[in-house]
Amino acid sequence: MHRSLESMRSSGFASFHSSMSETLGGAKMVCTINLCLLFSLGS
Repeated sequence: MHRSLESMRSSGFASFHSSMSETLGGAKMVCTINLCLLFSLGS
């Protein structure tokens, strides 16, 4: 029982982590594009 719970939790964490890193990567890209636009418009 405990072992299956552990494996379920670790696999769930792995999928959660991958989706989080994907979301963070997309957010970082959008932030970078917005910053570039701000700088090009501001200068």
